[in-house]
Amino acid sequence: MKLINKKLFFSSFLILPFLTLLPFLGFAQLDNSSFYPQKELLSFSDSSSDSGKILNQRQLNLEINYFGFFRNREFFETIADGYTLFGSQFLSKLSYSADTTLKISAGIFLRKDFGSGNNNSRFNQIQPYFQFLYKKDKHQFIFGNLEGNLQHNLIEPLFNFENIINRRLENGVQYKYLSKNTSLDTWIDWVTMIYPYSDFDEELHFGLNIERNIITSKGRKKWKSTIPIQLTAIHRGGQINTTNNPLITIFNAAIGNKTTYYFDDNSYLKYIRTHLYGVFFIDNSSVPSFTFKNGIGIYANLEFATKKHQLMFSYWRGQDFVAPLGGDIYSSVSRIFDPNTENEPLRNLVILRILTNFSIPNIAKNDAKIVFRATPYYNLETQEVNFSTGLYAIFNANFLLKGFKK
Repeated sequence: MKLINKKLFFSSFLILPFLTLLPFLGFAQLDNSSFYPQKELLSFSDSSSDSGKILNQRQLNLEINYFGFFRNREFFETIADGYTLFGSQFLSKLSYSADTTLKISAGIFLRKDFGSGNNNSRFNQIQPYFQFLYKKDKHQFIFGNLEGNLQHNLIEPLFNFENIINRRLENGVQYKYLSKNTSLDTWIDWVTMIYPYSDFDEELHFGLNIERNIITSKGRKKWKSTIPIQLTAIHRGGQINTTNNPLITIFNAAIGNKTTYYFDDNSYLKYIRTHLYGVFFIDNSSVPSFTFKNGIGIYANLEFATKKHQLMFSYWRGQDFVAPLGGDIYSSVSRIFDPNTENEPLRNLVILRILTNFSIPNIAKNDAKIVFRATPYYNLETQEVNFSTGLYAIFNANFLLKGFKK
């Protein structure tokens, strides 16, 4: 008991100077915008018109997204397995824009893990892609395949970064709102559909991310401070299936502050950002799903960014915390393949994240990138070091095939 108290005292002392910076800075997670597909416009500029005026035209576009991934996890503790993910993803879709507000897309998604299948000839995933998108002023409504995954901008304790590899596509309905001072993203992702006499449960995920700007300063000193509120929920059950499994409903939430200081354009540093979150777990299932029914965590980050590099220092302290959609290392419940491993009620981690973007010469800036990520972390309770590394190749291209003037 005395040893544990010494560890707790040491970890609190170590993180105290870092926490004192939070009111003046601000942060949350690495900028994952390099992994997003390029935004597709619903209208385009006709250079032959006066002053490049935007014309209301029907369009036919082709969008191509390639994502190559290599992610290696060297984890040796009892909470998360170590393994390697290595392969390619390809998404191709045709989109038709009826006017400047409405777009319908259809395509195909392919995933191939290197070294899998019979003579490496089989795809690991083949999925269709369908999306209905309506955008009007500050509002956006999506039905079908969502603008999801890392684009939800959730913190990693609530949403696992590896979902971009293991579950790239989300299906359901989504509403987004964006104004000068408020951004909102809410969605339902229907994971598993059931039919009469199905021998499995239906599963759906709900999410909400709302961020409100509270401070914006312009001029030589450019500050921005926001209040983010994030919520995720999973539900498993069903009335027309044949299973007798208990109803599962699990909630996770986070609320905090994100503050960013932006440097001048000619500065080497692009910005300094801090994030501080209180994170929560509630199991509202008919029968408890885990050893813990409620949990709480503190998640703090300090990030430095240049045009090509990002460096983030993070601290995670979670007590009895579980997030089924969140990153493995933040969980107090073991996710090891071996079912006989012990849980770790208190997770006390110091995390370092390094990200570097390499642009491809002679290619448009946002079309092709190579991204390197490294994430070592130190467990203050077990005094163990674990780490993960990743190398990603990204190509996003959007081609206007045909424009139809009204």
